[in-house]
Amino acid sequence: MADTTKIYGFTALPADQSKVKPAGHKPQPVEIPSLQPPHTALATRVAAYAKSKLDADTYRHSLRVYSYGCAIARQMFPQFEVTPGSQLEETWFLTAMLHDIGTSAEFLTSTRLSFEFWGAFHALQLLQDPAITGHGDGAASREQAESVTEAIIRHQDIQDKGNITLVTRLIHLGTLLDNIGAGADLVHPQTIENVVREYPRPGWSGCFKKTVEKEKSVKPYAMVSRIEGFEELIEKNGAEGGLMAKYD
Repeated sequence: MADTTKIYGFTALPADQSKVKPAGHKPQPVEIPSLQPPHTALATRVAAYAKSKLDADTYRHSLRVYSYGCAIARQMFPQFEVTPGSQLEETWFLTAMLHDIGTSAEFLTSTRLSFEFWGAFHALQLLQDPAITGHGDGAASREQAESVTEAIIRHQDIQDKGNITLVTRLIHLGTLLDNIGAGADLVHPQTIENVVREYPRPGWSGCFKKTVEKEKSVKPYAMVSRIEGFEELIEKNGAEGGLMAKYD
């Protein structure tokens, strides 16, 4: 019987990233061909749906997040076993592509829920029911969909208490690197260069900052409001001296 805890990324890890030590070597450059998204029917359907709902900047951000997560996991945390062609890789891809679905112009102001929560519940449904996306086939099992949902709900739950799932750790690694430049020591600069060349980020810092500001203006209680100084960290990442400055 398959170990669904492992294959769908439910393995519990400390929320405190410092308690999970990376491999004892420096990261090496990773080329884009080794970071290609999965081509399963489910992955293809979800990618097409995300592209149809997200603006181009957020869609490319999602692909960068996926790429960074793969590069970091495979080199620095090989025990995660995010191997090409695995169900865990597919689950990670689905999470990366849908983590910001709630920020879509169509959805952000149409719900009183924080965008992470609405997006997670939407993902739980659409992953299991191809009819919701209106095209394509491929359906996730309930457990796979729940892994994605858990990670989306907690993708901005950045704190050091308790535990998170392995997939949640991946979304933290990928989003924090792309959005605020955190975790740069876990990825080679050439890997960032390669990923941004493939999925450009012109003005992403300003774009994402505006999204956060809009979410907080519409929902002052929003989940993202708990991250103190978030907008400043985003802006700093794309400003002179920031990790992503030359790409913004």
